[in-house]
Amino acid sequence: MANQRSMPIPGDNDKLNGMMIVIWVFAWVALVLDVMDWQLVSVSASLILSEFDISSANMGLILGAPLFGAGLGGLLSGVLSDKYGRVNVMFYCLIWYSIFTIAFAYSNSFTSMLTLRLLVGIGLGAQWGVGNTLVAECLPSRLRIMCSAVIQTGFAFGPLIAAFLGKMIMPSYGWRPLFYVGAIGLVIAILAKVIIPEPQAWLDTRDKLKEAGESLGNVGKLFSKEIYEKTGTSLRRNTIGAFFLVLGTLIAYWSAFSWIPNWLVTERGMDIVKSMNYYMFLQIGGMIGYIVFAYIADRIGRKKPALVVLAASFFAVLIFVKIQNPTAMLIFAPIYSFITYPIFGLFGGYMSELFPTDIRATGVNGIYNLARMVCFFGPSILGGIAASTSFTFAIGASAFMYLFSIVPLLFLPETFVKKTKASAA
Repeated sequence: MANQRSMPIPGDNDKLNGMMIVIWVFAWVALVLDVMDWQLVSVSASLILSEFDISSANMGLILGAPLFGAGLGGLLSGVLSDKYGRVNVMFYCLIWYSIFTIAFAYSNSFTSMLTLRLLVGIGLGAQWGVGNTLVAECLPSRLRIMCSAVIQTGFAFGPLIAAFLGKMIMPSYGWRPLFYVGAIGLVIAILAKVIIPEPQAWLDTRDKLKEAGESLGNVGKLFSKEIYEKTGTSLRRNTIGAFFLVLGTLIAYWSAFSWIPNWLVTERGMDIVKSMNYYMFLQIGGMIGYIVFAYIADRIGRKKPALVVLAASFFAVLIFVKIQNPTAMLIFAPIYSFITYPIFGLFGGYMSELFPTDIRATGVNGIYNLARMVCFFGPSILGGIAASTSFTFAIGASAFMYLFSIVPLLFLPETFVKKTKASAA
């Protein structure tokens, strides 16, 4: 049952209040924990490989398993969020993945690792899409892309924390204690359930459709020819275009990023501590990039900045893998992340503008997590390519997916102009 306390629908010119900030921070923390969890296995991959007889391709399956699980969990949690509430679903999913993260510390085989990471992914699937939907419905629309971008900095803070924990824990205690930090998610889930109300926009839509005998979270509506008045395009076009945009960028990001810590050790000669230092430094530019991109997108529109970022990301990856001097690598690291990270800051706010309230979480979460599920194969394929060539070549090849992502973006509407002419509920 949805929480009957509610968060009023904000006006575009409303000032931020305490509860808005709490909701914004909650969505950010949930994503930080989500991404940190993904990266705990990445930063410990070299130690896991040294302890177990696991091939690079199979290690890629373990790294990619949460992507597949998140696809399943994301599809389900998006629909459930539209039916039963944003906060309710995030609460149960936080509890779920925290428990299985802790359990990973006790895994002792390829099969148990793969199974546990799949289960973790099911819970992780809710945090990004449902969190962005919650924020989009509770904070003023004039800040929508900035809200999304700040939340997206969780993709920088999460690896930063994972790398810091790896640096502090692994040299003395090994990789298993890293996963005890999953207990943090249990605490955050309970606090959110007690403090945060459901958005009034969702409650109103739920009550209206209930009176009309209609249901929320109708997946079929995502593929209808119905024209969504706020974009002037069909829901089907928005769904398909958004899916391939997210798919291309996620394949480029996760396939490469899952292997970068191991690449730094095996092909750039860094030890665990130095690779973690580099990995942490890499996140700094990404955090700045998210905010700069959001500032621009909230003022001139969504599509033009996104097109520039996607094209620039292609070149940034190719330059990144060519650098071998350690000092030059460190200098370029924040430049690389400044360019390649910001596109993900667009997705939460932009996709929330592509769908009406009754299918918003279904669309945002479903698209993002179905794409993540397809990306399950990315790290394994990249590991296979690296086995016959090198990780340098394989990571470099991922750059072409950024070019691919430009195509679906061209077919999606520019929501910025439409949003300023009408209320964005």
